[in-house]
Amino acid sequence: MKRLFTIGGSLILMTLITAAIPAADMTAAITKNQLRQNFEKILSRDDVASATVGVCILAGDTGDILYEKNGEVPLKPASCNKLQVTAAALHFLGPDYTYKTSLQITGKIRNKTLVGDVIVSGSGDPSISGRFGKDKSDNTAIFRDWAKALKRMGIEKIEGNIVGDDDYFGDDTFGQGWSPNSRGSWFSAEVSALSFNDNCVDVVWSGNGAVGKTAPYKLNPPTSYVKITNEVRIGKKGTDKTSSFHRKDKSNEIVARGMIPKGGTMSDSAAVYNPTHYFVSVLKETLEKERIPVMGKAIDLDDEPELKKALQEDPPTTTVATYESPRLIVLLDVVNTNSQNLFAELILKTIGKKIKGEGTFLASSEAVMEFLRKEKLWDNGSLIIDGSGLSHLNRASAHQLACVLRYMSQQPWWKDVLGTMPRGQMKGYLKKCFGESAESREIGKRIYGKTGNISGVIGLSGVVYNENNREIFYSVLINNYRGATQRGREIGDAIAFEIARSRLP
Repeated sequence: MKRLFTIGGSLILMTLITAAIPAADMTAAITKNQLRQNFEKILSRDDVASATVGVCILAGDTGDILYEKNGEVPLKPASCNKLQVTAAALHFLGPDYTYKTSLQITGKIRNKTLVGDVIVSGSGDPSISGRFGKDKSDNTAIFRDWAKALKRMGIEKIEGNIVGDDDYFGDDTFGQGWSPNSRGSWFSAEVSALSFNDNCVDVVWSGNGAVGKTAPYKLNPPTSYVKITNEVRIGKKGTDKTSSFHRKDKSNEIVARGMIPKGGTMSDSAAVYNPTHYFVSVLKETLEKERIPVMGKAIDLDDEPELKKALQEDPPTTTVATYESPRLIVLLDVVNTNSQNLFAELILKTIGKKIKGEGTFLASSEAVMEFLRKEKLWDNGSLIIDGSGLSHLNRASAHQLACVLRYMSQQPWWKDVLGTMPRGQMKGYLKKCFGESAESREIGKRIYGKTGNISGVIGLSGVVYNENNREIFYSVLINNYRGATQRGREIGDAIAFEIARSRLP
């Protein structure tokens, strides 16, 4: 699924490196002045002449600035913003923090029938899906476990409703500055304290059929919660796979468009409206498949004020099951390697709830900004609006991001953070970025970096271990870029590569 992979995971050819640097000098010692010259050559390309570029490179041991260009200019960071959320989350919550989601019942059990409701209360857990299970496509395994737990209590029928309680967070489901045009896309999924399957339904198409015809598809989970108008066509063999979704506001009628090559397969994920209602709807469908009929409805508690008041006055006391998420550091691997926006937003809101008592975008962003100011990691003009970096209103300087990385390197959980980041030749976007020669592959392994990409914005921020094993932090932010995204990404890749092959003492 597209949502499962780092944005922009295409093959990057290091043409920029070979053009800027003589191949014979690949492992030669590079002085600080030579390194600066190499950077300037990389940044002199015609396609960045009209763009605003911010670069900051810091020595890990001393914090000295080794190179800077517009380093303290506040720019749109895109997904590099996730590094600031990572730092704040580990500071406030710790790497071992886990989420808990409880399944409770009201009423009495009579003749194997629950005369009451099933209540699911969320705390912002992003992990309820198949992502962490043995079969990653089996996204309802947790729900089936809950069905077994109900049966163990002697419940074989539910007379009442399946109710979702998402009140742990505020009701602001979209970040300020998110494009309404993206609301059917996985990367712009609504944020809810009760989330399931990344708040998406997965769509899998088959290219078995005649060219020009509509491609058959399946939904995972196979739910009636959404209605897909399928306009994906079958193209000739070799046709590029394309897919996009459009969803009307406050609707689960989704139009899918695109192309699939004949004989091929393609998968993508469409974001749903009202994740809480989606959660309990699929739970109800799963219980019924497990032969626990539900006489009532799937309900978002916010839509039933009388029921909400009754539960507040007489809360359920019988807990059937509690699901506990993987550790926070495992979830942050999804944030940084896959650049998964929903995970970042849920973690951001968790910070706000824990520190400010409010799981809203505003309170949560304020908590992170206060943390950065307190740790002297803040440049004037910076602004945090969301956790993912999806908003065009976010601002951060390259210097600030490099300093955040250096701050994390001084914490006991730094090695854990490194494990969450893409790495040259090894993991995520950077796996295919640094050439195929033995020499390039070896150099690439010493480069870690978080990518960023929204319209007109490209970023790469991370850490490099150079030829002397010196820890060097870097951030490259490009705003108002008008060229091809892949070509723009080569700039940050080339700068990181230059640092890695240097021998600065």
